Amino acid sequence: MPTEFEALTPEQATALGVYRTRWAAIRRSTISAARSVAEEGVRLAYRAAGLAPPARIVWCDGPIALSHFALRASGADGPNVKSAILDRPHRQAAAAVAKRLHRRIRTEVAAKASPADPLVEAAAEIIMQGVAQEEGPLLDRLRRARPFTWSYVLNALLGRQGFRFEAIGPHDMSWLGAYDYYRNILGLRAETDVLQGLIQLAQSVGWVQPHARICWLVERPDRLRGDGRDRLHDEGAPALRFRDGWSVWAWKGVVIPSWLILYPERITLTMIDQEQNVQIRRCMIEIMTPERYVRQGGAVRVAEDETGVLWRKTWLSADAWAAVEVINATAEPDGTHQHFFLQVPAHMRTAREAVAWTYGLSANAYKRLVART
Repeated sequence: MPTEFEALTPEQATALGVYRTRWAAIRRSTISAARSVAEEGVRLAYRAAGLAPPARIVWCDGPIALSHFALRASGADGPNVKSAILDRPHRQAAAAVAKRLHRRIRTEVAAKASPADPLVEAAAEIIMQGVAQEEGPLLDRLRRARPFTWSYVLNALLGRQGFRFEAIGPHDMSWLGAYDYYRNILGLRAETDVLQGLIQLAQSVGWVQPHARICWLVERPDRLRGDGRDRLHDEGAPALRFRDGWSVWAWKGVVIPSWLILYPERITLTMIDQEQNVQIRRCMIEIMTPERYVRQGGAVRVAEDETGVLWRKTWLSADAWAAVEVINATAEPDGTHQHFFLQVPAHMRTAREAVAWTYGLSANAYKRLVART
């Protein structure tokens, strides 16, 4: 049973918010990497894992560039040591901390100091998908394998080989925020010494791919943008971009072609109808704006009442789009009333039901409202 720290003091509880903010900034940082600090972190992390520091540390300006280097890795570079560098020290530190902290405290610290970060996780997934395309088909990767071992073949066949399983990204190191807190606020220094290199590395670099005799490090992205719901999003530029120029354009979490944002005036009804990807199609309508889409004849009027007009476009029985047109009850200075087009679920049957949905109400509950704006 834990013998200490069964409850946090008010000061320690306040510090959790500080570490939450600090590590969120670290994960989302677009500042150029502190290379000397990162390289020292690499050497500390290797030693903590019981490994000799790598003979070479190679910097890359982006994950795609790293994948090109890694695909040419030879037997002289040694096997991948991600598990030894990351997982083993994590387990060791977790076991040591568990002897000092009550489980309730550990759960609280993990939740508050190292919460899930949807934006960083989404960026990591898109990066891994992009690198997977560069790595090519399985047969090509097996042909390039150096050395060609049965363990490599088995891992490749099981889908456990390649950048996704061999590299370490910001999302993989987010849990370090809790241990940084344990070390500096609760004084658990001996218990967290094994993580010092990783903590230093996480604060100074983007991605890491460690092998026995070489360690590739990737610069942080120079651009990372999201919307209010932490989805990758930018209305005028790449939502994610690395220093080598590799970039991702995204609209509310959906990866889209760059021209949709650079040249929105080129979007036509025909292009929207011909787009096979449902998510991209909806993004095209949003970028065009629902008002223009409706005005140009993209949707048909399906219902109208005193609350507004319901418009719908159906491509297939299970693939439709809808918006409700409403008029602002408050007049503009010139006496006119603004029209707004609000996207709503396609199964809405009446304008009242659609408007009520935008308020989180049922149609009947909305009807009972005395006044609306």
